[in-house]
Amino acid sequence: MDYIKTKIFSTLTIIAVFAAVIFFVLLEDRHERYVFFFKNSLNSKIETEVRYLPKQDIKPKEQAFMEDLILGPVNHDCYPFLVPDMKLRSCFSRNGVLYIDFPGTVMERIGQGFDSEDIAILLRKNIFTNFKDINKVSVFIEGKEIYELLKK
Repeated sequence: MDYIKTKIFSTLTIIAVFAAVIFFVLLEDRHERYVFFFKNSLNSKIETEVRYLPKQDIKPKEQAFMEDLILGPVNHDCYPFLVPDMKLRSCFSRNGVLYIDFPGTVMERIGQGFDSEDIAILLRKNIFTNFKDINKVSVFIEGKEIYELLKK
């Protein structure tokens, strides 16, 4: 009799473990992990910030990433790239190239403490760290290309 109880208990335990594993696998992967880099206003060093953005099928993940990058840092000691209410005209990737098109007012709204080279360096670091399949970034303002960032 004890042998049957042991066998039933073992079987129920194995089923419970499998059910728990399947449950947790289905709950996982609801967010994408990204590492953002921002310039500190106090010491001018580059600081990192980890964010988990929800996965969604409405817009490309590159566009969601760029929109979150434009929102700026959570740490108030760090500079944002651009004024947070700026909207992208478009952002998409094709064949390993990321195309970003900013509105014409972007140059008037560059964050304090930055020049165009600082922005290029931080954009390169943010994009190429988070998207391994991107080899080149073409940045446009109102449809006119201003620079290309190549992975090195």
